[in-house]
Amino acid sequence: MHTAVHEDYLEWILENRIDTLEEDTLQFLSQKFDRSRDTVRNDLNQLEETGDIILGPGSTVRLTEKGQKTAECVLKKHKILECFFTEMLGMDQDTASQQACRMEHEASDDTISRLNQYLSRPRRCRQERHHVCAQPCELKPLSLHNEKETVRVAVIRGPRRMGRLNDIGVIPGEEITIQRKLSNGSLVVTIKGSDIAISPEIAASVLVETIE
Repeated sequence: MHTAVHEDYLEWILENRIDTLEEDTLQFLSQKFDRSRDTVRNDLNQLEETGDIILGPGSTVRLTEKGQKTAECVLKKHKILECFFTEMLGMDQDTASQQACRMEHEASDDTISRLNQYLSRPRRCRQERHHVCAQPCELKPLSLHNEKETVRVAVIRGPRRMGRLNDIGVIPGEEITIQRKLSNGSLVVTIKGSDIAISPEIAASVLVETIE
């Protein structure tokens, strides 16, 4: 059994809190992994032989300490990759999950750790050529900056907003000048020479850095 399939079984058992392998569960696994039911049974027996799960009595199944550790590691990688794809790249949830499934088995622990740190506390300026700031950048929502202030987009929070913001030019690295702050919390900003109105929700979701 390929390592990726091995890890997928453990991840699935952990995430779905599976404790029994009834016939409908075996059928689901057969469809999910595109393997015959006999192959699924053999795979599970192999997982028991490698010390990752314990089968029985009856149809029960549980992860061993070893299997639990592997499953948690893979699941963590999946969630962080999926978050990166949705929050930073604007992918829809299904596509992001599929891509995360493909990459979670190859991504190193260091890569995942760096992605997690990036998502938790972004520190790098996303300039046009991706230069690194000499000092960590302090990021605040666009809504908290003042009129006539020019800032640079660093991070956009919320995958559902990415498409529209990309269309109007609000992308990481782009400079924005706040022209007016309206009483309802909306902003009128200048992006690439055009004045655009941005709702309070959008303004709060765009994290920016001050241009020195």
